[in-house]
Amino acid sequence: MLKDLLPERVFSFIVSGADVGKLTEVRMRTGKPLSVAEYGKYFFPSVDGHEYVVTGEDVGHVLAIATKHSMYAVNSRIANGFLSCDDGIRIGLSGEGVYKNGKLFTLKNVNSLCIRIPSQIFGCASGLEKLVDDFDNTLIISPPGMGKTTLLREMIRLLSLKGKNVVVIDERNELSASCDGVATADLGPNTDVLLFSCKKAGYADAVRSLRPDVIATDEIFGKDEISCLRDICRCGVKVLATVHADGLLSLLKDTVYCELAGIMRYFVELREIGKISALIDKKEYKKC
Repeated sequence: MLKDLLPERVFSFIVSGADVGKLTEVRMRTGKPLSVAEYGKYFFPSVDGHEYVVTGEDVGHVLAIATKHSMYAVNSRIANGFLSCDDGIRIGLSGEGVYKNGKLFTLKNVNSLCIRIPSQIFGCASGLEKLVDDFDNTLIISPPGMGKTTLLREMIRLLSLKGKNVVVIDERNELSASCDGVATADLGPNTDVLLFSCKKAGYADAVRSLRPDVIATDEIFGKDEISCLRDICRCGVKVLATVHADGLLSLLKDTVYCELAGIMRYFVELREIGKISALIDKKEYKKC
């Protein structure tokens, strides 16, 4: 999909200066050098000592392909700062905000794109068998770019294979990589996906309608969402989620996110790309 999304000249340059198979992100900023990340490590690819400077035309090309030449049709997602493409590619946008009735309505003059490329790595949850066999509320913690979404995707698959009914709240199509509503990522045989669902509404709909054993979501954000997770657990449903933080200690020091300590039993920390640095079981008060 990346080849179809990017202008030919941009994709050819990336192929010449980077390993496409290792790409996790492409950043296009108008008037600035193209940058990429291989497994979360950023650099400016160069060919014969020259970097590629992104043009407004390049950005416009990507937007046209990502929106299927209809910005209006996906305006609600643009207003949330992202676009979702086939194969789970998500494009973060920056530009000039347009407000209507006091609310952000859309973006215009888009000048920067953050193209995130998902990956599925079977076996990346090795060492977390205890969580899968005796699952309880689990939080994956890491700074951005450490692979927590990849680990979350694998945990969902393993729980589903164990016979758990897992409902995925996939607000931005990063977990399921759905195309025309059908997941292309392997999330297991007992997994349901609520795609592009507002998280607050998605949580309530899942509990009321889909009888989940586990609800999984990526990137918890803010007090309202934490309150929703508390309600889910009160209903007897388990939670599997991720959050951006340096680690559990950092989370506990935050006046909002410290509430997660009262909800979750297991805390999985990632401090290096793709490497589980700690599994903490609150019930046993020790690192596993």
